[in-house]
Amino acid sequence: MINIEELDHEYFMKEAIKEAAIAGERGDLPVGAVIVHNGKIISRGNNRINTNKNNTLHAEMTAINSSAAFLQENARECVIYTSLEPCIMCLSTIVMTNIRHIVFAVEDKYMNMKPFIHSNEYIYKRVHSYIEGILEKESFAVIEKYDERMTHMVRTGNLQ
Repeated sequence: MINIEELDHEYFMKEAIKEAAIAGERGDLPVGAVIVHNGKIISRGNNRINTNKNNTLHAEMTAINSSAAFLQENARECVIYTSLEPCIMCLSTIVMTNIRHIVFAVEDKYMNMKPFIHSNEYIYKRVHSYIEGILEKESFAVIEKYDERMTHMVRTGNLQ
């Protein structure tokens, strides 16, 4: 059983933000994620949409895919940390993978996922922790450094 309050959220979020910077430096969207089990990082991921020409390769997806076999048996004891609030695809995948605890840095006002979580009983029952704002300024600084359009979307909720 996870005691979410005992985890060092800032340490793990720093690792997710490092992954975001790697993606941004490479020319991908600056989003990173890590998956933690028993206080240890078991998987890392960063956005690879542009690199791989695949719109599904968000940071959360790459982290989940690289640890899929482990997650098959252990997902309920894992926490995913992501530098940006998960989108609908990533949130759905996190839930279907059986990861119950989500920690993120920056709220995505464009995606606006909180109302979706609360309106969908299946997802609402399976998301046990949805913690936001951990190292928000640090993560947002990485987004600002690498992607002006994304900065505007995340901050305002508007495309333009």
